[in-house]
Amino acid sequence: MTNRFFGYIEGYYGRLLSWDERALLLEALRANSLNAYLFAPKEDPYHRQSWKVPYPNDWQRAFAAFVKKGNAAGITITPGIAPGLSFDYRSAADYSALLKKFLSLVKTGARTACLLMDDIPVTMPASCKKTFPSLGAAHGHLLTKLNKDLSKTAANVRLWFCPTVYTDQFINDDPAAVRYLPDLASSMPEGTLIFWTGPRVVSNELRRASLKHVGELFGGSICIWDNLYANDYCPNRLFFGPYCGRDPGLLRATSGILLNPTGLVHTDMLLLSLLAGYVKGHSAKAAWHEAISNLPIAKDLLDVAPFFPMPGAALPEKALAPRAVARAKDALKRLIFDWKSPLQREWYPFLYMLECDLTLPDKKDPVSRAAWVRKKYPPVLAAALSAAR
Repeated sequence: MTNRFFGYIEGYYGRLLSWDERALLLEALRANSLNAYLFAPKEDPYHRQSWKVPYPNDWQRAFAAFVKKGNAAGITITPGIAPGLSFDYRSAADYSALLKKFLSLVKTGARTACLLMDDIPVTMPASCKKTFPSLGAAHGHLLTKLNKDLSKTAANVRLWFCPTVYTDQFINDDPAAVRYLPDLASSMPEGTLIFWTGPRVVSNELRRASLKHVGELFGGSICIWDNLYANDYCPNRLFFGPYCGRDPGLLRATSGILLNPTGLVHTDMLLLSLLAGYVKGHSAKAAWHEAISNLPIAKDLLDVAPFFPMPGAALPEKALAPRAVARAKDALKRLIFDWKSPLQREWYPFLYMLECDLTLPDKKDPVSRAAWVRKKYPPVLAAALSAAR
């Protein structure tokens, strides 16, 4: 089994894919020579909220077929469980439920399994403070126990782990956050794959140098969980720009990179091609232009792309020049009304609202402007726009 993974995370809030959609993503992974799919959807109740409840038999059969399809294509399918909202680290019953859940998933044919303790408080539950010195130590102990018990019945299964502190952004003056990673590293089993998002939850830049401290703690077992294109925290925005800001040195310093993108399947298939370009050593802009040029409306997309800046980036000033706005409006007519494809259906709301935004300044008459705002914008934003006028 490979020790280097590049691919896809189904790990976002707000969307849950169908098996047909997951099959499309598997095909995109195969076509782009990517090799990993982490199954960790926040909206799957059996994954997070009701983690103690076994998956239904029909679901397990469908997941087994998914794993088999992945194995045939050379793609590692990794099931994940996220029990952190309610897990009691002292409870034998909770541990037994978690182990049984993992065993049921491993029996589907998966050769890796992921424990996720993300998006929970970093402080140790009061009931466990006398048992473990920190949450990191509790997680390390849990991973060690799982690794030992899984290996008894499922040989060669590798554990992946998404820690509670998964970014530099979370390491602050809080003593619990500062202590978490060292205690985890000293108590977990060797070889566990650790997910890390970089300097921030959404990192615009990922440099090899910025991984120095986590590399010293976990060696080469760091895998980047990349939220660059994620929009579940801002679902009214769409990111599809070049896969920039990623140091080529990451390929040597880590065990791989997985994208946690949008849950819009055809959008994510496009984004996977950009990750593949990075892995192959292509220029980010060249890979992006190649991906866009394969679409039938490439020129129109190039005209509107500046209006979809990446996270943290401002709208380019030149995008608002009269000629640029005129080109974008003209392009939007074709993108909204003439372009027909699954990708267009995913992008329709974003394209439509861009057209509304670009048209708003043309509404000079107060009465027509107010009517336009009431018709096109959500009530809270409409009220703000009316007040600003």
